[in-house]
Amino acid sequence: MSHRFLAPLARTALTLLVLTGCADSSGTTAPPSSEPACRAPGAAILPHTDGTLTEDDNGARVCLAEGRTIAVFLNARSTDARTFWEPITAQPSSAVRRGSNGAMTLPIGVTAALFTTTAVGDVHLASRRGSGGTWAATLVVH
Repeated sequence: MSHRFLAPLARTALTLLVLTGCADSSGTTAPPSSEPACRAPGAAILPHTDGTLTEDDNGARVCLAEGRTIAVFLNARSTDARTFWEPITAQPSSAVRRGSNGAMTLPIGVTAALFTTTAVGDVHLASRRGSGGTWAATLVVH
């Protein structure tokens, strides 16, 4: 085969290897991660917060630096009290500090919480509805 054919083929193979990250520096295949990667939270909609989670983030793993604050808003989209979300819990509770901006007045059917991360690790947020639905997200604090 000619050099004109092999050079582009070698560059393509090298690019694919680098992009997929399928080998570490020792040349062995990296095992698949058991935990999915985290993503950035939604844009902050409150002052002095670093992101927002909503009912659309159910099941999400969200990256957040230690000492940062995230707002969580769960909307029942109904005035029927059976569909309202219960207060949002955080486990371990010692890994976050609950907060208030002192100016939040919520519409009927919206449950909210502000959490400031205080320790590195995973923090599991959860709520449930009186009608049986559940919501959960994980903060991956670094």
